[in-house]
Amino acid sequence: MKQLRGYEGKKNNAQAQQMYSEAMRKYGNLSEDALVGRLIDMVRAQKQNGTFDEVQLLGFVNTLSPHLSAQQRQKLESVLGMIDE
Repeated sequence: MKQLRGYEGKKNNAQAQQMYSEAMRKYGNLSEDALVGRLIDMVRAQKQNGTFDEVQLLGFVNTLSPHLSAQQRQKLESVLGMIDE
């Protein structure tokens, strides 16, 4: 998996913005640990059934990153590293 550092997504990517809004509706009330668990489970399932799209995931991460603190971005990078395994 590509590293998050230096990732340049398309600005104002409508699909990524829509994904962000939908994710906030679905997961906005979950704890950070619960979110990480759901993300890992979702990616695992997508990899198993062949629907995992790294570009789409990185686009979503790029859209989400400005809304996170430096510590949260660092944790997200660590989760992305676990996904690559």
